Amino acid sequence: MKARDKALREYFLDTIQLLPPLADRLKDAEMVEEPTATGNYSYQMDECQGENYILVGDAYTFIDPMFSSGVMLAMNSGFAGSDVVDAKLRGDKAAEAKARERFDHVMRIGPREFSWFIYRVTNPMLRELFMFPSDRWGMKKAILSVLAGDLFGETDVKPGLRRFRMIYYIFSLGHLRAALKGWRRRMSNIRDDSDMPMSRG
Repeated sequence: MKARDKALREYFLDTIQLLPPLADRLKDAEMVEEPTATGNYSYQMDECQGENYILVGDAYTFIDPMFSSGVMLAMNSGFAGSDVVDAKLRGDKAAEAKARERFDHVMRIGPREFSWFIYRVTNPMLRELFMFPSDRWGMKKAILSVLAGDLFGETDVKPGLRRFRMIYYIFSLGHLRAALKGWRRRMSNIRDDSDMPMSRG
């Protein structure tokens, strides 16, 4: 994107042409709004499932891929979602209720844990803590487990993450001006696009 040497609309249309199967599928599509470009883009739907549907992968949420977590979260949501579909098709209401509860947990815990770091990664406070890692109180193990995607296995990362966050908030209080500056910068980048029109084709 930074290297583009043409208008955004032209760049967008030329980029689509680089992938013939995609260009073929979009040949009759109508562009309803001019393309825009943004960074640090994230979204999350209010619900991840309903009576006859589930939202897996990016259909439910998307987090700026700072730690390349998207494929892992999408695959994991697919596994959890398949249990819901299987129970629904078998008509087993008890198994479906249990599978839906598990699915809801899986869909919410991953994005929540990753987004905490992503939203603060440009904050000087978090950078300072990352530059001087400590394995006291299981903090380093917990952070590495999260970044490696081990959120749904046997590793109990909650105590270490709670301690790390506590240290982060204490450290932020000691450097309140810098912490507030980072928070304001992050908040100024948040925009509500809930009314943004979608393309149709």
